[in-house]
Amino acid sequence: MRKNLLLIVVAVLLAATATATKKKVLFIGNSYTYTNNMPLMLQSLTTSLGDTLVYDESDPGGYTLQQHTVYANTITKIFSQQWDLVVIHEQSQMPAFPPSQVATDTYPYAARLDSMVHANDSCTQTMFMMTWGHANGDPMNCGSYPAICTYDGMQQRLRESYMEMALNNNAIVAPVGMAFKIMVDSAYTPWLFISDSSHPLVPGSYLESCVLYGSIFHKPTLNASYLSGLSTTDAHLLQRIADKVVFDSMDLWQQHGHYPYAGFTHSTSGSTVSYTSTSSVPSADSWSFGDMATDTAGNPSHIYTNNGTYTVSHTVSNSCFSETLTDTVHIGLTTIGVNNISGTIPGAIIAQGGGALRFALTLNANDKLELIDMKGVVVKAYSSATLPATDNLAPGIYVFRLYCNNGASISVGKVSVY
Repeated sequence: MRKNLLLIVVAVLLAATATATKKKVLFIGNSYTYTNNMPLMLQSLTTSLGDTLVYDESDPGGYTLQQHTVYANTITKIFSQQWDLVVIHEQSQMPAFPPSQVATDTYPYAARLDSMVHANDSCTQTMFMMTWGHANGDPMNCGSYPAICTYDGMQQRLRESYMEMALNNNAIVAPVGMAFKIMVDSAYTPWLFISDSSHPLVPGSYLESCVLYGSIFHKPTLNASYLSGLSTTDAHLLQRIADKVVFDSMDLWQQHGHYPYAGFTHSTSGSTVSYTSTSSVPSADSWSFGDMATDTAGNPSHIYTNNGTYTVSHTVSNSCFSETLTDTVHIGLTTIGVNNISGTIPGAIIAQGGGALRFALTLNANDKLELIDMKGVVVKAYSSATLPATDNLAPGIYVFRLYCNNGASISVGKVSVY
């Protein structure tokens, strides 16, 4: 069965970029950190994306948070310098145990480590890295606590406990385990785990590093040049999943703490643009609208007196951190530009008409088309069963991916609408 797609895209462009950033990060954990030298992998990924990561780690195999609180190497490293973030995770099974046991065996030591971090520097942000469930659950403890007999049950308990740790310590979360869950739910389990069904293969560690990059730098990983030896197709899949998990729910993972996230949306009516900050952390706002005008309101509106292209920057800051996002806004322009970045979409017809982009395509029954924004989030997905369709998308640049033959063949293109 074949259907035709007609996709309408509103002709306004907002292309967001963030400034190059340097972060100093200490990792406190165990083999879930050091396997495949994940911190170095993260540093290489960071460098390829134009940012800088300075890191150290304390991660003996199997270590618990309780052991870290009295481990001289961990304590020394906490107090060795002023860190931007300290990323902490517990032994892989312990946060999945019954809530009463976690409250006794994990939470007090998470709080103790957080207290050490802030005794060294009150500005340092503690980030708890939510780990992943074992592929087959926890058979060793399944009899005494059936909730963790399966992967899903164990992952749910890990999520609950790490979110509780963030709440209790005014900290933030790196949702690595939730990215793993998408992969497991999509039958990628053999690709993630070594034979012990717990520790990650290289793709698992790469996914871990992508989630950490997005959580630390607040930028997407999609199209990063560092692939850690993976194929471009495989690495891009992991990048997209990491970006989706991090940015779809940034206000959930980073609802506590004092680590600001510069994000905003806008709507345009004629020459008036209304801006809305999406930062969930209390902070001071500073706007520059690209025409010499500025504002310090949280959600300002601005009237442009001339048509043209304007660079808008939004800075959120507090006494410890500052972050800036820069976007380009086009006023009074209805031109559309289209260019492919990788291959072509067979049979696609892309043309301008009436100030809108018309995207026509014939899909086979098992084909799938996705539109992805610059944060790596899939904003629209179509199959032959859901077409034809007409949609108005938020302003932006979009990557379109066509999956044919059940994903065996992938074509990629980029649509720039401005």
